Amino acid sequence: KLIRIGIKAQDIAAKQLPPANLVFLVDVSGSMDSEDKLPLVKKTLQILTEQLRPQDKVTLITYASGEKLVLPATSDKEKILAAVNQLEAGGSTSGEQAIQLAYREAQKHFIKNGINRILLATDGDFNVGITDFNALKDLAAEKRKSGISLTTLGYGQGNYNERLMEQLADA
Repeated sequence: KLIRIGIKAQDIAAKQLPPANLVFLVDVSGSMDSEDKLPLVKKTLQILTEQLRPQDKVTLITYASGEKLVLPATSDKEKILAAVNQLEAGGSTSGEQAIQLAYREAQKHFIKNGINRILLATDGDFNVGITDFNALKDLAAEKRKSGISLTTLGYGQGNYNERLMEQLADA
């Protein structure tokens, strides 16, 4: 037997959406060096960037063996696309400090009554740096109350850590 359930949220015209403050937080560790991971992340971010409006801002942060602010907040689509296109995978996965940096950058450019969101693109393979995952979940839950939400975007198969990603998204 097969059951199909469709759920759809209300469509809101793009022109009616409040301005967006988006932080692209991208895992560029060695585990992302696969056709079904970083190349798909880049394509996703390219598509999203093309849909941005002039009032929307994007910050790009990457992490592998360390975190890096690749692109400070900007509305310039060409700069965003150029930064996304240059992403390459390599190194271990140390995500905790990168998530902290993403929240700091989101807070720095916070838009009152706007969309303030971190988009975490990863396979969820945090193999170094996270000393207390519960503290990370608590951070996400606390920041959500302040108006900054976190969306987890999972990529890949094999060592994809769905459980970790789901727990972080739920928080």
